[in-house]
Amino acid sequence: MPCAKSKSGLDRESVIAVTDPRLFGAFIEHLGRCVYGGIYEPGHPKSDKKGFRKDVLALVRELGPTIMRYPGGNFVSGYNWRTASVR
Repeated sequence: MPCAKSKSGLDRESVIAVTDPRLFGAFIEHLGRCVYGGIYEPGHPKSDKKGFRKDVLALVRELGPTIMRYPGGNFVSGYNWRTASVR
């Protein structure tokens, strides 16, 4: 029996509940080239004076995360919070 065709849509004006903006956050971890060679790459032509890639930061801004957690992911399980320094 063939499947019936259907359409679905999204009504952005219809509100069911308020969502906490922190839900749309993200994390950064040292996986592959995420940090070094990705977000942070001193000497790259598209890096700012602190070494952060301006092109990567522009793309992240398009995603609109409300919070960025670092360190994040599996890196956190081995992170020693007691010896970490905050600058």
